[in-house]
Amino acid sequence: MKITLIGGGKLGKQFYRKLVDIEEIELVQWMVRSSKTNLTSEGVPVVDQMKELMHSDLYLIAVPDKAIDSIAEALPIEAFVAHCSGGVSLDVLKQKRGGVFYPLQSFSEGRIIDFSTVTFVLEAKQVKDLTLLQQLANYFGAHHITIDSKQRAQLHLAAVIVNNFTNHLFTEAAALCEQNDLSFDLLKPLIQETVNKLEALSPKAAQTGPAVRNDQETITKHLKSIKNPKLKEIYQVVTSAIQQQS
Repeated sequence: MKITLIGGGKLGKQFYRKLVDIEEIELVQWMVRSSKTNLTSEGVPVVDQMKELMHSDLYLIAVPDKAIDSIAEALPIEAFVAHCSGGVSLDVLKQKRGGVFYPLQSFSEGRIIDFSTVTFVLEAKQVKDLTLLQQLANYFGAHHITIDSKQRAQLHLAAVIVNNFTNHLFTEAAALCEQNDLSFDLLKPLIQETVNKLEALSPKAAQTGPAVRNDQETITKHLKSIKNPKLKEIYQVVTSAIQQQS
């Protein structure tokens, strides 16, 4: 399978590392805006202009959501083009051979992802192309599921809540620890247990804390101690949501 990878960000770099290690794949080119080299250490040509792209079996677009439309429009109408976004519809690709190759995972600088733990969410306009994306996921050693754009958008929303929103709360907790000369490491076993218990319990059944116990005395103490207005608002909103769901 000949693939052209478009995008040199966090996801693009992770894909590049994996693609160059798969024997069944020939990475034809890697398009990276403002690239300072024209050849990677593995011998893959690097380009920074769409007009420099050569023919491939698949053009894999791993760029921010807002750039997918313009990138896809610049690719041949007869090409097989797949984007890697959770929240962008398949319909944004005008090619008859359009697809989605969305890895349900968080990608950060300095982290190398084990793709065998990742689920790829797939979609394609044509059955033969869905088969190719399934084969590509298998080359990655990953799991895969096939759903439509509406389902994927809701899955992406859920992913943002459990990953990005949760990480923001970790950031707020780390700030509280720092302000009081405490190590955030003290909370890591608690964070790990919060995740581990979901192997046996539903999120609702696993809920603990003053909100679910309706411990108003503790809630009031917490609110009085919070100096950051935004954090106080978050605490109140989440507490209320937990109590309404209990």
